[in-house]
Amino acid sequence: MSLACWRRLEASPPPPGLSSAGRLAVLALAPLLLGASFSVVDLTKSAERIFRGRCLGAVPVTVDFKGRPLVATAYSFEVSEYLKGNGPRALAFRQVGTPDRAVTDLGRIAGLTVFAPGSEYVVFLRPESAIGLTSAAGRGRGVLLVTGETVQVVDVDGRTPVPGADRIAYAALRLAVQQVLKPPPRRK
Repeated sequence: MSLACWRRLEASPPPPGLSSAGRLAVLALAPLLLGASFSVVDLTKSAERIFRGRCLGAVPVTVDFKGRPLVATAYSFEVSEYLKGNGPRALAFRQVGTPDRAVTDLGRIAGLTVFAPGSEYVVFLRPESAIGLTSAAGRGRGVLLVTGETVQVVDVDGRTPVPGADRIAYAALRLAVQQVLKPPPRRK
C-alpha cells in the first residue's frame, strides 16, 4: 500500500460504528501494508512469538545437522514487549547463516535478515525446528525496523528499510496483531 493511499484511508471518515482505533486495525491488516506480499494476518498466524526488542549480540555458532556441522548465528535480544507468546526479557535464538553473508551462506541464499546489534526490531519469530533453529516469518518480511514509534520492513542487511516500504505507527501494528489474536465473537 503506498503512503499516499495510506494517508487517504487515514483521512477518510470511518464507517459507522468503527472507531479510529478500529480503522487503524483495519488499515494495518491490509495485505500490502508494508510493501510486502505477506499480510499482518499471515505473519501473525505463522509466528510462534512476536516481540519488540533490541538486538544485543550476533555470535557465529555451529549446529549439528544430521551429523554434519551447519553454520548459524546465535542472536540475543533485550525484549521490551511480547505481542504474541511470551518469554524472557533476554531472548536468544539461532538462525542459519552468518552475519557476514558470504556468497554460499545458507542465510543469504534463503534471504534471511541479519540482525544488527544495537538496532531495535519487531520480529515475527517462527517456531524452533528440531535442531534448534528458527527465523522470521514471511521470508524476512516478518522483521520490522523500529525508529522511534514507527516501523518499516527491514532489508536483509538488518539496518535499512526495504526501498519503498511505508512507515507505520507501532501502535497501529500492535493493534492489528491484537485484532488477529482476538477470538472470534461467539454466535448467539
